[in-house]
Amino acid sequence: MKILVTGSNGFVGSHLLDLLLKKYKSENVFGLIKVNARMRNVKHLINKVNFVEGDITDRVSTDNLIKTIKPDIIYHFAALSWVNPSWNMPAAYFNVNALGTINLFESIRSNNINPKILVSCTPEEFGDVKESELPITENTLIAPVNHYAASKAAQDAICQSYYASYKMRIVRCRAFNHEGPRRDINGAIASFAYQIAKIEKNLQENVIEVGNLNAKRNFTHVIDMVKAYSLAMDKGKEGQLYLIGSDMNYTMKEVLENLIKLSSKNKEISYKIVKSRVRASELNFLIGDCKKFIELTNWKHEKSMNEILQDTLDYWRNFISEKLY
Repeated sequence: MKILVTGSNGFVGSHLLDLLLKKYKSENVFGLIKVNARMRNVKHLINKVNFVEGDITDRVSTDNLIKTIKPDIIYHFAALSWVNPSWNMPAAYFNVNALGTINLFESIRSNNINPKILVSCTPEEFGDVKESELPITENTLIAPVNHYAASKAAQDAICQSYYASYKMRIVRCRAFNHEGPRRDINGAIASFAYQIAKIEKNLQENVIEVGNLNAKRNFTHVIDMVKAYSLAMDKGKEGQLYLIGSDMNYTMKEVLENLIKLSSKNKEISYKIVKSRVRASELNFLIGDCKKFIELTNWKHEKSMNEILQDTLDYWRNFISEKLY
């Protein structure tokens, strides 16, 4: 049994590798990374995982990858995944998220293997759902309002097409916000925590720069989320879509204020909205009904919102202390 994780040095991919090494022999776990990839998230795994250099936007590269490994299981997480940069580089997002997925699937077909594939999609595809239309379900129509979401909707359609046309064993998941250690500071909670950690070390003024704080999201700890992905791989039905998320729903203002409370300087910290951190088109609500997935797998989150915030803040405190900034 060979397992391949694309995007393996990323936030979710690195945590998934941690979990997979508890389930499988290390010699059977492979992680795809780009040439000269940043390895900070997986430095503890360098001698435990078979990291392979490649590029999903290069068909020759994906052909060599699949031909060499011949994986039985693929977790496809390689993606451009931040909203704000997508407005300035839409072609790059479609090249990686859509064309990259086609390259991977075509390489699988040309090598005559039939792995089970889990593809990480996004609730951003649903667009600006009104509060009266909540909760979001698998049957909610998609209406992307940014180029990232549009590129992932294209990926989603590609998955459906390859399942319908070739019966490729594809399971799609749209996971609501998952947070914790290793999340890049492009993410709101990571950015808040990073700035607090800098303030505590007197490396920044006691003011946190923020974007829209009215947005309401569903949150899950990344450790709980990768367990959910593993269950989706084990129990998910091919051709199906599953929403994954907890029952912890908070506005970004609530998240920020709870995070500040965890700081030793909580009495001194304030925050201000900065235009550059506000999206051109905002999604006010991403709250889902994940009953379909939960009934199938009996998954439930174990970590609280406070643990998400504490773990994230501690990660960035250590990051600052190690002078990695």
